[in-house]
Parts: sequence; structure tokens; C-alpha cells
Amino acid sequence: MTAQLDTEPRLTRTGQSGGPSRDGVMSAILAIAIFVGIVGTWQAVAAAKLVSPLILAPPGEVVAVLFRLAGDGTLWPNLLATVNETLLGFVVAVVAAVLVGSVFAFFPILRNAVYPYILISQTFPKVAIAPLIVAALGYGLAPKVVLAALLAFFPVLANTIAGLTEVSEDEVSLFRAMRASRWQELRYLRVPNALAFIFPALNSAAVLALIGAIVGEFVAAREGVGYAIAQYTVTGEVAATYAMLIALSAFGLVVYGVLSLAERLVRRVK
Repeated sequence: MTAQLDTEPRLTRTGQSGGPSRDGVMSAILAIAIFVGIVGTWQAVAAAKLVSPLILAPPGEVVAVLFRLAGDGTLWPNLLATVNETLLGFVVAVVAAVLVGSVFAFFPILRNAVYPYILISQTFPKVAIAPLIVAALGYGLAPKVVLAALLAFFPVLANTIAGLTEVSEDEVSLFRAMRASRWQELRYLRVPNALAFIFPALNSAAVLALIGAIVGEFVAAREGVGYAIAQYTVTGEVAATYAMLIALSAFGLVVYGVLSLAERLVRRVK
């Protein structure tokens, strides 16, 4: 009996033979529909003047101002300053949180003694202490980076501790029965488990780092998107304010895309 060749296309989990899944296509269509609905509602409300022009500018005017700011060189130095502050604060927070979380995971006595104080520090509104940080560190880059790092630190710390400690006791027993070293247990068991906890926290940390940088620019800065927004708000340039917010949103989407790609690559390597 000859073997019958398998000429049927292999199905993916969603029942499709390759290509984008039906759920993915539907999600994309829904996202576009929501975007069109938001912009359409925005335009209708602005055109009918249901909201004061001092608060809401028409989307067409905002886009025109955005292109003008990009063309005359006003946008890029401010956006670059905010990006620099956000990324530096994000990196400092992630490195510090992973290191501290790793120490806490392996030294529970130290964790139980110090962790409550870290929780207490998170109750302090960072906006309230921003002037103190600026007074201590000056008007340069440092206070914005510190504020960004302070806001981004805790989510990564909490998820690092959870990822390194919440492992199966059976798997730990198996590793120890095979006489695996502490390093091997960390490398092949705890770190892969922790990555599933850390990567979701990175998205939250990136958003919080951006908020921290903007807060620092509101308090004391000579450049940055937050500084520009404050200036445009004072002078009543509403469209320019919304244009800066759109630029910030674009930066946020880029960061989200990069982190999502990094997560997929790390999971593939793991």
C-alpha cells in the first residue's frame, strides 16, 4: 500500500491555513472603526462648538499645526528631549528593579524587612515631591530621569519578585534531585518563569516613565514636550497642545511595538 500524500493545507489554531487569523483581521477592522468614530465625533463636536474652542481644536487644524511644528523644527528638539528622559528613566528603573527583585527573591528575610518601606514610598504622590527633586538636582536632565525611574520602578520590581518566586515546587525538587547548581536553577527555571511576569510590567513601566518625564518638564524644564504643552497652554495655542499630545501618543505606540517585538524574540529564543 502506497503512502497517501498529505496535500491538505495545515490549519492554524484559529482554523485558517496560514496568513493573518480571522480574529486579528476583525480586531484591526474594529480598531480602525473606533479611530474613525473618535475623529468623526471630535470633528462634529468642534464644528458645532459644543465645547469651547479654547479647550477643543478641530482635528484638521491639529494635524496642520503638527505638520507645521515638524517642518519648522519646533517639534523635534522637544520630542527628543522627552524621549531621552523617558528611555533613560525606564532603563534605570528596569535594571534597578530586576537587581533588587532578584536579591529579594533569594533573601526572603531581607524582602520581608524592606518591602513594606518600598510600598510606603509608593503612596507618596510623585507630583508633590517633584519640586523637591528639582530643588535637589537642578533644572537639567537628572530630575526628569529620577522622576521617570521612580514611577517605573515598582511594577517591574513586584513582577520580578513574583516571577522568580512563584515556581512549581515539583520543578524545584526535580532540579535539586538532579543536583543542579543555584545558577542552573536560576538560568533554566526561575528566569524563564520570571520573563512571563516581567514583560507585561515593562509596558506599564514605559508609560509611567513617560508620565514621570512629563511631570518633571511641567515643574522645571527648558525643553521637552511637557514644557512645550505648558507654554502653549499659557498662550492659548490649543491646536499646538493637541499636536504635541499626538506626538507623544506616536512615541508611546513605538515603545509598545518595540517591547512587544522584544518579548516575542525572547520567548522564541527561550
